[in-house]
Amino acid sequence: MSMLLTKRLARSLWRTKLRLSAVILMVAIGVFAGIAFGAYANSATTLYDDIYADDEQGVNLPDLWVENNAGNWNATTSNHLCQEIREQWPSETLELDHCEARLKSNGQFFSEDAEIGMIPAVWHGIDEGEVDRVWIPEHDCCSGRMATTANEIVIDQHAAEGLELEVGDTVQISAGAGFALNYTVVGIGFHSNHLYFTIGGEILPAKPGTFVTGYMTAEGLEALANFSAGDSNLLLIDVVGTPDPQTALESGLKDLTTDISAIVSENDESPMGVYDRRGVTSVEFLRADADGAMKSYPIVTGMIAIIAGITIFLSLQRLIQSQAKEIAVLRTLGVKRMSIMPGYVIAPIFIGVTGCVLGAIPGVLFGAPGMVSMYEDIIGIPIINPSLPTSLVTQTVSNAMLIVFLSGIWPAIQASRLQPLEVLRGQHEIRVSSRGLQKLTSKLPATVGLAIRSSVRKPVRLMFTFFAVGLSMLLFGSMVIMMDSFGEIFLGGLEKRQSWDAQVFTMGNEDAIVEWAEENGAEHELMILFPGTPEGDNRQLTSYGLENVATEAGESMYLVHLSEGDLPSANQAITEVLIDEGINHFLGWEIGETHSIVFGTKTVDVKITGFTRGEIARTVYFHRADLAEILELDATVVMLQLPDGVEPGDQLARNSLGITMREDTLEAFESLQQQQQQFFLAIQGLGILIAVAVLFNTLIMNLAERDTELATLRVLGASNNRLGAMLFGEHLGIGLIGGVLGCIFSIVGTKVLMSTFVTWTAYFTVAPSNNSIFILIGIVVFISISLTPFGMWRIKKMDLVDKVKDLSQ
Repeated sequence: MSMLLTKRLARSLWRTKLRLSAVILMVAIGVFAGIAFGAYANSATTLYDDIYADDEQGVNLPDLWVENNAGNWNATTSNHLCQEIREQWPSETLELDHCEARLKSNGQFFSEDAEIGMIPAVWHGIDEGEVDRVWIPEHDCCSGRMATTANEIVIDQHAAEGLELEVGDTVQISAGAGFALNYTVVGIGFHSNHLYFTIGGEILPAKPGTFVTGYMTAEGLEALANFSAGDSNLLLIDVVGTPDPQTALESGLKDLTTDISAIVSENDESPMGVYDRRGVTSVEFLRADADGAMKSYPIVTGMIAIIAGITIFLSLQRLIQSQAKEIAVLRTLGVKRMSIMPGYVIAPIFIGVTGCVLGAIPGVLFGAPGMVSMYEDIIGIPIINPSLPTSLVTQTVSNAMLIVFLSGIWPAIQASRLQPLEVLRGQHEIRVSSRGLQKLTSKLPATVGLAIRSSVRKPVRLMFTFFAVGLSMLLFGSMVIMMDSFGEIFLGGLEKRQSWDAQVFTMGNEDAIVEWAEENGAEHELMILFPGTPEGDNRQLTSYGLENVATEAGESMYLVHLSEGDLPSANQAITEVLIDEGINHFLGWEIGETHSIVFGTKTVDVKITGFTRGEIARTVYFHRADLAEILELDATVVMLQLPDGVEPGDQLARNSLGITMREDTLEAFESLQQQQQQFFLAIQGLGILIAVAVLFNTLIMNLAERDTELATLRVLGASNNRLGAMLFGEHLGIGLIGGVLGCIFSIVGTKVLMSTFVTWTAYFTVAPSNNSIFILIGIVVFISISLTPFGMWRIKKMDLVDKVKDLSQ
């Protein structure tokens, strides 16, 4: 007997092919997305572990960096500092392996293409040692060898691809106070500091052809920058093993960093910073990206599977109602309750297995390779050994099957609990609205009142529908809100609050740059950029010394976005500053409080007057006069507003450490948007499709349950237009409520999701604009009212005679 019911259930499911296909497709999409994102996360994590490894194939990434922020050490000083570190090694749990001095300098690359001209660059003097080596993988992207003579150089693959450079080419470059020299390209590879290829500490990857990094011998960089033999500005400290910087306190890195900072400060008065891997923008950003992917892919899979589960749950409930008489007859014939349940458990298992197979096969064959390829295109790093562990596929499929299986348990229990007497009397179909709702709708037109009462007749179904729509809109809405927030951070800062055309970096040579600006009719403004650390904390922050800390256009070339508090005043007894919201989030510093910031060997008390928004990195804003007095340094950057036809030339390049063009940064953001556009559109389209499926399923079930009522209205003379208006109003109401709830889901969900990914290096505030909110609500409303024509078509096709017969019976 129960087999007859199972066959009947299968036929009923098959009659609703469209809804059945939608549910199977949702399961398939969830599994596909989980496998694709999981492969990307797993491959990225494995890639960086392999690159950073302390072995012959890896680069042996340092564990600590000591950086001279105001100049170079001579050979004697750097050797002495390493010797003191070895002799006074403070840690009992961590063992020193290497301490190496390195040289790094900003500079320029001079392209033979007149349209490209001069490009900002960073040069590393690397005599191939034991720590932080150049990575030249055995891959089509890279070739050649390390530089061994003073006129040889290895160009970073990101730059080589953008500028179409090859091994054997001759390039003209300059650095510091040196002159332009020619170097021969002997290799193309990567370096740990520039795997995520950005200019300075920016968060946006540089547009191809706008930034260059190169790796030469220490002798080669000394000659290029006119430095003395043995000069260095970095000490690379490597310990045995790889202590985790994310648990710096437990691993001993935090105490080691503090002790190393004390040792070098006792032996040298230069303003220095000591930081672990979290202080290297490229290393930390890529770690956070891979870690975020590992956390997010199970969430995406789970959300889609939950939505599919809710849809299965609602569909099975509807099937139970339509098969209630068959179940009642079986129960009166003596069929046990447990014999009724299997069919309603088998149905979701069948749907889940079908969806998992349809999702897993293309996920393994196309999704995983596609995501890995897209990641390579965006980041520009070859994934040498992409991997897709069997355990990842098994875990993804198992999670989806578990959620789908659970969705069928309660409907199966409901089916087994149906009382034959109630069913055969028709009492199980009677749903009388509450007296309060009847009273509220009694004064409304009959069709309007019916629409309202029938919409809330099944409150559980309606609640689950809104929940499923909210989850589906979270996929779409999170992309819209994040792109809106990122656009405000990047474009809002550059286009609305920054009016400079070029930033010229210097260290004590600002007078020559100002002279060039005056000769060429360019407006100029001095600024200080200098790293520091909160007292008692090793994490780095960036201090901006602005000529005028302002929020109104025309008052400065670099405006701030003041979100709370007041602007600081200059020349106060306790220096007044603004801090970004990230510092408030991580350190708990509040407006009106006084805290200390460390610049090398100097500790400065500052009073916080307000918070700013829009900074990715941790930032403190000073008046330049205050910061210049603290650091005994007038400027590190000269901002220029260039007249039409004036471009930075060789003379400006010789007097600077590097030049950044605002136009290049804007183009980099546009380029990144174009690269990721297909990915974002795919996620947005996925969210919309799922929302369509959920709303379609619910609204069609609402119509099916009201066939008798609608037929009665038509027999009593209600016109199709009036019934259409009733459906339109009902769908509009459901769309508005679902849209508002979907918008709330999207905003709250995105904030919660992003709060788990933010780090000291990369923090941002999710702040959706009104346009984003209207788009999210409008999408759900449009989907909902777009289903009205289908409902009207169904009403017109209705057999009134049969429906009225049912009513009379």
